[in-house]
Amino acid sequence: MLPISVIIITKNEAVNIKDCIVAARLISDDIIVTDSGSDDGTVQIIESENVKLLQLPWQGFGFARNAAAEAAKNDWVLAIDADERVTPFLVDAIKHIVSPLPTNLYGLKRQNYFLGKHIRFGKWGRDTTYRLYNKKVISWDLTPVHESLIGEGIEKKFLKGAFIKHYPVRNLSENTNKTYKYARLNATKYYSQGKKATLVKRFLSPVFDFIQSYIIFLGFLDGKMGFIVSYSNAKYTYLKYKYLLQMNKGSLENVS
Repeated sequence: MLPISVIIITKNEAVNIKDCIVAARLISDDIIVTDSGSDDGTVQIIESENVKLLQLPWQGFGFARNAAAEAAKNDWVLAIDADERVTPFLVDAIKHIVSPLPTNLYGLKRQNYFLGKHIRFGKWGRDTTYRLYNKKVISWDLTPVHESLIGEGIEKKFLKGAFIKHYPVRNLSENTNKTYKYARLNATKYYSQGKKATLVKRFLSPVFDFIQSYIIFLGFLDGKMGFIVSYSNAKYTYLKYKYLLQMNKGSLENVS
């Protein structure tokens, strides 16, 4: 199998990190975790699992991932979050990669769970992500949120049948907190790019997001959880443009 290192970033992920590391061992024995100021026992769990630990001040998602990749012994790197789990289906797909080029960037499906329920429809049911790359030619950008892999001549390839499991929230309170947190981070990203919060973006985009996820993409088939997920996505869209408008007016400080 392609020699791969697994990189993980954490802050206060005591509830997740052990299961994440255990699953990551399906792919590699070279696992690097970058932690940025955890105070909930995360660091102690990482140390007990006998993996590489980097403790760095928070300078953004991309910075943390790049630091972990630099510490990896292999050129090929799989980046995952603490709330994600490697699956045997991903392992099998990686075993079938033949003669990869350094510029190949591999994507896979992400199987999302909300409060324990597998979300099969809506936007979450269509979730894909690109996480397997060669660190010699590809790295993470330094945007505040929704960081991307960048490099010259990248050719994206999709690993059929491969997926990771994703457990983003444990309760409704955490879901609300993440909605507000990531909306503000994304507003900061847009602000740095000089984008404006037009009336259409502030009021029509959230409505379209809900209709697309809940109706067009059949989110209603996931029942109550499908509604909550679609509503949360719409609220996130509304909030990010609300915050962007406030930043443009100077009434809200952008964050990093």
